[in-house]
Amino acid sequence: MSIESSDVSSKTKEVLIKVENLSKIYGTGNSKVVALDSVNLEIYKGEIVAILGPSGSGKTTLLNLLAGLDLPTTGTVVVDGREITKMTEEEKAKFRAKEMGFIFQFFNLIPVLTAVENVELPLLLNKVPISQARARALELLEKMNILHRKDAYPPQLSGGEQQRVAIARALSTNPKIIWADEPTGALDIKNGEQIKRLIIDLNQEFETTFVIVTHDQSVAQIANRIMRMESGKIAEIIINN
Repeated sequence: MSIESSDVSSKTKEVLIKVENLSKIYGTGNSKVVALDSVNLEIYKGEIVAILGPSGSGKTTLLNLLAGLDLPTTGTVVVDGREITKMTEEEKAKFRAKEMGFIFQFFNLIPVLTAVENVELPLLLNKVPISQARARALELLEKMNILHRKDAYPPQLSGGEQQRVAIARALSTNPKIIWADEPTGALDIKNGEQIKRLIIDLNQEFETTFVIVTHDQSVAQIANRIMRMESGKIAEIIINN
């Protein structure tokens, strides 16, 4: 099955994420490792961006800094007009909870919670009333075509089903940005293709910005832009449409 990239030709290019001179250095002296080296970039509202590169190229480090999960050595990250590099840890946690969703390679679902309970959890943590949280979770599971598995626990779900639940959970708070770290890495080809198609459909329906870290060229091809990384730098930006 051939999957084309999402179309942003009709969308205004409003900067959602702006990065200036971003670096991350681990260690000192002879043990110093430059994981990220003076990166500058902009990500626009409503686009899909793929950060592509081999292991050790700095792509996961970049994602962690963009999402405020790690502190840079130098540089700034501004997300939706707010400089997260100046926020306290508590401020960043609240900002992530409201404005960001996360999809991981190995799903990161809570095994003792059912599918619907996993999806509604971020809403409950944001103090959304239980009835509203449950209604939103059921709505999203239906959109993911997995409503019939709402009462199943993660170990009872296939990999593809677990990733659909994880995507529903990421969407639950209606975030502006979804960070996806190797979202098809643990899936077979068929399920991987379905997840790629789902990301495109969700991007087009909600105009949610997706930033996808991957080493897989086929995943990168669904993006509007590919930022190819080498040795902690963005070596090339490729526009797909």
